[in-house]
Amino acid sequence: MKAKNQISGDLQPKNGKLYLLVTLSAMAAFAPLITDMYLPSLPALMAYFGTSTSLVQLTISTSMLGIAAGQLIFGPVSDKTGRRRPLFASFILYLLSTAGCLLAQNIYLLIGFRLLQGLGAAGSIVISRSVAADLFKGKDLLAFLALIAAVQGVAPIAAPVAGGVLLLFTSWKGIFFFLGVLGLAVLGVSAYLKESLPPHKRAKVPVIQTFKFFIPVVKNKLLMLYIALLSFSMATMFAYIASSPFIFQEHYGVSPVAYSIFFAGNALALTIGNILSAKRKNPHRTLQRSVIGLFACSLLTGILLLLDAPIAGFCLTLSLSLFFAGATFPISTNLALDLEEKYKGTASAVLGASTFLVGGAVMPLSGLGNILRSTAYTMAGSALIAVILLFAINKAAKRNFQKPASGCAKYNPQKLPPE
Repeated sequence: MKAKNQISGDLQPKNGKLYLLVTLSAMAAFAPLITDMYLPSLPALMAYFGTSTSLVQLTISTSMLGIAAGQLIFGPVSDKTGRRRPLFASFILYLLSTAGCLLAQNIYLLIGFRLLQGLGAAGSIVISRSVAADLFKGKDLLAFLALIAAVQGVAPIAAPVAGGVLLLFTSWKGIFFFLGVLGLAVLGVSAYLKESLPPHKRAKVPVIQTFKFFIPVVKNKLLMLYIALLSFSMATMFAYIASSPFIFQEHYGVSPVAYSIFFAGNALALTIGNILSAKRKNPHRTLQRSVIGLFACSLLTGILLLLDAPIAGFCLTLSLSLFFAGATFPISTNLALDLEEKYKGTASAVLGASTFLVGGAVMPLSGLGNILRSTAYTMAGSALIAVILLFAINKAAKRNFQKPASGCAKYNPQKLPPE
């Protein structure tokens, strides 16, 4: 994809575009890494600790809760201090908590350290978006976010495959050791990241008062509608992530390596959706079609699960669901962040926290009772809520849309034309 870099304001990036793309993608990839890499080991981990499916799934939910809470902390703080210092603090917390996961003697300690690991990973996730929003605007921000999403898409493809292969030679602890090594590597690369938020653009209040920045952000109705839409679109993916090891390995009887390959194929569909959505000329129209497609395919996936259909049909409709989910992510993120000029870090934090809070809430739901039924209801229900939010966005857009004096409609993310 070719996109001209329109740098915002008076700040010129000191890092090259390729370095920014690779580094920000690696930083943003910690979410799929810490949730996806050890997915093939969940059944083995359940046997290791002699615990239940719900408690094992809780290790995913608590890490996502940590990611959500951490973004609410690191986002506003980075608006005050700049991006670099909170980034390095988050890496230290991530590395220490990963060591704690390795030393955990029971499932409850592992759950606690996973919460801290999510908190540490959150800093790199929210700051990667904030740096992109510092440097780019409008369509250029969308293009860069899509590039990050495309590169970042390698993580959910490679992570479960790598986890499945590692399980051939080691236990679940080997996966967490590998995650620690990756954290050290990304920390080393990030050391060369230049500050993207100059002092004159930082918040002029004490750090504790930076949390007041949430007030104007959450009062922006259209921004919050986009964030909610993104969150419930991603919830369909999170429901699948939580239940997929048990559906593939225990219900369909595939091996951990084969499961990793299935997971990688579905992640590829998600990535293709990311890439193609950024090439469309009308982001709002593409978002509408993607959300409707997500609901239709999630509903069909749920029906196949309820009918206990063969694995081929389930994988086909699931891949289509993830394709449409992937198409919604960069567009809704771009439209949301474009609505906040002053507190980019805080807006990015609210966006990231909302997606992981909703995701962390739906993941245990997909494991209640019969896992086929609960996954079907959770995916279809999340997609239905996304459709409802889309109608709310359209209604707000029609109220806010205005035509210029020439009579020609002009696209503005804050005043979207009705479809």
